[in-house]
Amino acid sequence: MPLLNKTERRTQLAIPKFSSIYDIKQNYNEPAKILSDEGWMPSACLKCTEQYCIRYTEKEIQCKSFKDFPYEREINVCPVSAIGWDYKNEIPQFDNTRCIGCGLCANRCPIGAIYRKNNKMKVVKENHDYEILPITKENVHKQIKIIEDLKEISWNQQFQKESDEIFEEIYHQVSKFDGRSQAANILVRNLIIALGYNCAISRSGDVYTRMDAVYANEQGKGVIEIEFGRDTLAASRGILDDIAVVQSRYNLKKEENVALVVCFSFPNKRQGYFQVIKDVNNVLDLKIQTISLGALMLMVWNGINPIFDKKLYYVDFDNMCIRDTMNNRLLRNICISIGKLGILEPEK
Repeated sequence: MPLLNKTERRTQLAIPKFSSIYDIKQNYNEPAKILSDEGWMPSACLKCTEQYCIRYTEKEIQCKSFKDFPYEREINVCPVSAIGWDYKNEIPQFDNTRCIGCGLCANRCPIGAIYRKNNKMKVVKENHDYEILPITKENVHKQIKIIEDLKEISWNQQFQKESDEIFEEIYHQVSKFDGRSQAANILVRNLIIALGYNCAISRSGDVYTRMDAVYANEQGKGVIEIEFGRDTLAASRGILDDIAVVQSRYNLKKEENVALVVCFSFPNKRQGYFQVIKDVNNVLDLKIQTISLGALMLMVWNGINPIFDKKLYYVDFDNMCIRDTMNNRLLRNICISIGKLGILEPEK
């Protein structure tokens, strides 16, 4: 199944026949339902001309709060290139042998037509209440207006319910990322973007920038250190370097910098990471926040705003767990075993 055959061209798009969509709701492992004048009905692919589920715009992968930050230009939503376009049927198509189940493509669908079931990504292909129209300037503008209206609807995307088994498979797949590639950093960047922030990662090979990423929105901004290896102590020290660099280059004062360490798994007590974080807070009055890859995914899957600037994800030697914080954010108990993969607390 070829992905993104660039020799082919788009010919069609879809527009709902009804005049307005009032609400959208989605249950885990199901496509969303939409509420219109006709009542509730299944959503279906809009055959978006912008192909939101596949790629970002250039603007989305920048972080203009950090002027002239040399950012990575990779615009693919999927960090493992598991989604492309079926030009025959004018819908997204998935290579489920490559998919890691992160849910980023589903998060990007403006109408909730992409979902995951039986460990496979799927898309609702058609809805009889949609018009299939040729791609013309007028029709593209109509579709863009509909999508803009959809973005104004506040709805809770529920992609998939977490479990030990789901995260075991995801972590197994991610652990195979080539450490020399940008795949891990791109995955983190794309998850942060999905959570409502502008986020840019440093360009591959750039030794001047120093930090892994920067991010910002109206709630706050800061630097990000990404550590998917075992040397989390280096991340705790590296984030201090990042804070100093952006204060010097971008005049972002340390007390305004919502610094964030994103780790593959929470480090264990013996590695010294949490003691350094505590020392930094005691000496500099600076609460560096720590979050795992799995916790980021949990928030994306449940449509949660992380509110990093509220210090909700500050952990140190005295408290190395974000389980209560995450339970409060999701308004339920998270279905992951204590210590599982270091997602919410250290494994040991």
